Amino acid sequence: MQYGLYPHPGYPRFLEIEHIEAHPTSRGDVAERLIEPIGKWLIWYAIKVSLGFCQTEADEPLVILQALDTAVSYYRDKVQMEYLGFARSTPGEDLYGFRFSRTAAAKFCQLHESQWGEAKLYEQ
Repeated sequence: MQYGLYPHPGYPRFLEIEHIEAHPTSRGDVAERLIEPIGKWLIWYAIKVSLGFCQTEADEPLVILQALDTAVSYYRDKVQMEYLGFARSTPGEDLYGFRFSRTAAAKFCQLHESQWGEAKLYEQ
């Protein structure tokens, strides 16, 4: 996963999550072990970064991402991001847009932490 704060240079207003797609088992498909929270933890982390750096109002977009059609249900139904619809990108790549407002992003983090616990800093 990569992310970018925009606009750059300047005071960041939103964060774009780039190069993240849900592995089939992350979407809740049958798997030998539960790894669903991994994609959600990556989104949680990106939200925490954006909450710390971006200056937005409660109802303004804070986090955005574009996904392939195979991941639309994951972001819309499991992550519960706001679905924005189809957006043609580079030649041959059809993408679908999603976003979290500042309020919805904070709510996602609260719900995620209540389900999976708080993150713990790993120190070697």
